[in-house]
Amino acid sequence: MNDGKDKKVSPVTVVTRGRFTVLCPQNRDLTPSNRKERAVIALLAVSPNKRRSRQWLQSMLWSESEPQKASGSLRRALSNIRSGLTGCGAVIESNKHEAWLCDSVKVDDRPSMLGKENMLELVNAPDPAFEDWLRDFRAQDAAQARTLQNAHKTEHPAGSSGGTVVIIRATADQTDGMARFFETVLLDTLSMRFEAEGAEEIYTQVEPEPDRIDNAATIVHIELVSVVEAGHWSVHLRALADKERRFLWSGRVRLPIEAGEFSAGVELDAFATRAIAQILLRYQSFRKVSHSPLMILARASARLYDPSFERVRAAERDLLGLVDGEGAPVALAWLGFAKLARVLEFGDQEAANEAQMLVQEALTRRPGNALISALASRVAMDVTGDFDRAESLARDAMNNDDGNPYALQAAARISLLQGRMEDAQELTSRARQAAEGLSHVFAWDFELCLAALARGDFAAAQEAVRQAHSNNPQHRASLRYLIATSLLLKDMAVAENAAVKLAALEPGFVVSDLSKPDYPVLTLRNLGLIDALEEG
Repeated sequence: MNDGKDKKVSPVTVVTRGRFTVLCPQNRDLTPSNRKERAVIALLAVSPNKRRSRQWLQSMLWSESEPQKASGSLRRALSNIRSGLTGCGAVIESNKHEAWLCDSVKVDDRPSMLGKENMLELVNAPDPAFEDWLRDFRAQDAAQARTLQNAHKTEHPAGSSGGTVVIIRATADQTDGMARFFETVLLDTLSMRFEAEGAEEIYTQVEPEPDRIDNAATIVHIELVSVVEAGHWSVHLRALADKERRFLWSGRVRLPIEAGEFSAGVELDAFATRAIAQILLRYQSFRKVSHSPLMILARASARLYDPSFERVRAAERDLLGLVDGEGAPVALAWLGFAKLARVLEFGDQEAANEAQMLVQEALTRRPGNALISALASRVAMDVTGDFDRAESLARDAMNNDDGNPYALQAAARISLLQGRMEDAQELTSRARQAAEGLSHVFAWDFELCLAALARGDFAAAQEAVRQAHSNNPQHRASLRYLIATSLLLKDMAVAENAAVKLAALEPGFVVSDLSKPDYPVLTLRNLGLIDALEEG
């Protein structure tokens, strides 16, 4: 007699093709009645690994809300979903940075029905960003399926003749001269940023020849529509991928205008940074990164801003594969930066000469690139100590793009070294704003900490490095300086807690290591703060 103990419980199933349904064991329909809660589950179900960052979900479903309000709305939605699925086991989980469907959750998209039913029917959350995403997701579903089925026939390997094509255009003819002018500013900014990131074929307000589209391995379409009204310029930007024009990202920005000019130009720089960072990130969610040099560069650079030896080695392997192909000058510059990380983080002095040679080769090949000049400036500062050279390179970077977060970061470092504290504070603040949206934005929070230490504001330094640690709990430099700033403030509880976390990442670490002459806390030594730490 079977007493039921051996009966296997069916997993939760999310039906995404046709009528969207959440089926719990015994086929109970527990689909949330709230539209945005349905949309949260739907977005996770069709995402890579059934996982998305909280920021992405907020940008899709609460795009017009303030960040703090959007965060609270998502938190409540996740809580309501869990409550509604009580009794179904673990279905949806989250941490500080991400939300995901558990591995036990099955996603049923019934591929045999392709073309007969829409994806995600009854999912219609009232948000313009979600509406854009859903429309393109449905429209491109069949094309995407065919593309994935035939990917091995059509995709080109990195460095092949296919290459990357970026097409940036305003999609409506402007009758408003002011709006047309501002659109031109944004188009130029996006073009410069893509070029700095390593894209070599960028078409602004023109279309490439059909043959070029057919032969491209990677295509990014960027379309924007804008309007000037009520003293503001409002922009809606959409990004699409490949010939099938699959949806990548949608974003909006509304900027005040005074006397016919932007009153806050940093917001435009931040919007451009965020747009490109999100576009590159989203592209990787459905295309193998190895097929696009542009995506490889984005992944490698993010790794280098959180240096563990394994991540530096992985980034170097990626970059070495690009030094003879598309984006080669940018790849060389990032390789130079990788060698700089080896010198500063791991004491590998043999890498110093390599760093100099690599960035010089990058400068020779592409002298007008703001990113390359900024990275070369950092190498001159921290490897050779040639501050005149570093200043000249930072100035070149700013002259080429004074809104580029890497250029601003290099210029801020020069101001610090020269003792121009007010300039350093302004540049560091602008750099942090311009870097908003980058996956490694914690590096700019860390710069705010260094600038505050230089002007003796230990409380501001601790606040900034707390934010850096919050944005990346695994960043060891942030933990080192959180310990240091807390010791300077006699905040022993925070210092001890940070020391425990750092010891988990650096086995054997003790606070006295901060005083060692070869320990990587260069700014503390340069500012003469090591003795103060020991007194603390």
